[in-house]
Amino acid sequence: MASKTIGETSSAEILVETPKLPDRFADESYKLFSQIKVEPPTKEEAGRIRKKCVRWILSFLCIGYHLMYIDKQALGSSSILGILEDGHLNSTQYNWLASIFYLGYLLAEWPQNWALQRFPVAKWLAGNLIVWGCILLLHIPCNGFASFFVVRFFLGLAEACIVPAFLLTLSMFFTYDEQAVLMPIMWASGNSSPITSGLLSYGVLWIDTGSFSSWKWFMVITGTLTVIYGIFVWFLFPDNPMSAHFLTMEERAQAILRIASNHSGIEQKHFKRHQLVEALKDPKTWLFFLHSWSQEMANGLTSQYSLIIQSFGFTTLQTTLLGCVTGLTSLVSLGAAAIILAKTRNSRAWISAAAYIPPIISSILLITLPWSNRWGLISAIWIRSTGGIPYSVVMIWAANCSAGHTKKTAVIALYHVGYGLGNILSPQLFQAQYKPRYIVTWWVILWVACVLPTFIVLYLRWYLVKENKRRDLLLQRGAVREVGVIEHIDESGERREEVVDARQLDLTDRENLAFRYVL
Repeated sequence: MASKTIGETSSAEILVETPKLPDRFADESYKLFSQIKVEPPTKEEAGRIRKKCVRWILSFLCIGYHLMYIDKQALGSSSILGILEDGHLNSTQYNWLASIFYLGYLLAEWPQNWALQRFPVAKWLAGNLIVWGCILLLHIPCNGFASFFVVRFFLGLAEACIVPAFLLTLSMFFTYDEQAVLMPIMWASGNSSPITSGLLSYGVLWIDTGSFSSWKWFMVITGTLTVIYGIFVWFLFPDNPMSAHFLTMEERAQAILRIASNHSGIEQKHFKRHQLVEALKDPKTWLFFLHSWSQEMANGLTSQYSLIIQSFGFTTLQTTLLGCVTGLTSLVSLGAAAIILAKTRNSRAWISAAAYIPPIISSILLITLPWSNRWGLISAIWIRSTGGIPYSVVMIWAANCSAGHTKKTAVIALYHVGYGLGNILSPQLFQAQYKPRYIVTWWVILWVACVLPTFIVLYLRWYLVKENKRRDLLLQRGAVREVGVIEHIDESGERREEVVDARQLDLTDRENLAFRYVL
């Protein structure tokens, strides 16, 4: 590392290191800027590029999130469409079908994130989407617990790359402030899926094809749509800004300059062991992991919503339509969160903490309301939907607080390991002995999935504010460098050094002291 000593205002000296690395380890953006030289985009040019990215990237991601959640809810929707009877499943087996999906998800998280760094993101995503859709179709011939168990496990393996791929794509095209707004919009699209699932369930109930049950038609429709979506992703979705077909060559370079405020690179295909080690040693990595695990301890409800609503005394047809309200409340609450995030700065922790209040109230109502008050009970189920806000906000917050491509993918992977672990355990809270009130279940959800993550996000904000203040002080003392050195070695072995912007070096957030943590 090259270094230079800079005097402080005091008698002390600060040693400022200039990062240096071989050209093969530079960020992908460096390769583009070595081919084309452009000025930073004007306000009008930046606005035009942003609109193109929103039109192409956001539309694909919203459709993907919506389909993904319909597919994830396929088991829960099928629970009242005849899958329990056709599969000869009892309550314990049904809960394990929900858990085994996330065991596959958990085991595949590290390999899938490694593959996302090693291979083109969009192509790997498309392949997994097509496989996922095909596995959904393989539910149809299953007729017992063992066959469903295997299919659900492989479904989890395929799904493990979907959200990480979406997050990496979002971070390549948008600023951190834009991501904070776009993520709730995307999640609103996903969490509104109970509307589609409910209407689809209602529709397939009217299809009478003898032994080909309603739940099988549900799988046919959702599996086919997922395969079609995967094909569109393969041909139309970009791997990164450098391959965005909807941008000119100059606009691709300007798209990268437009998000320079992120103080982070775009993509780097070489695995960097020191970045993985840094991610594992970073306290905030584990705080985000703990938040993901604790919040997902309530997500066992995804496969139980229809059964719980039906247990309140509603018919199957009524249950399919009443389940749509959950999607509507998710859509409204996440839309409101997106508006607030668009009009405020550094409010991620405050919004997330506030969003846990309705789920806390919901748990208390589900514990205390009399069983005869079925409309009160179902209202308590509906207001839980605001819990989708901190999930979407904190997930992209974790990615935004990490720089360096290997480190970012490691943090995203660990976040989803926590997600998978919570989802393996949470269906087991709905044991048959706790029916129908699930009092023990709601107490666990109240403290582990509502109160604990509230304190975690507030502590995270305090921790990151403290670190930002430390970096501001270093900046005032002249201890922050925003350039680095790329080292080239030609065929004759001669070395040549090139000074470049530090953002082209694929530095981590700890290596780049100009990086500031969003709050």
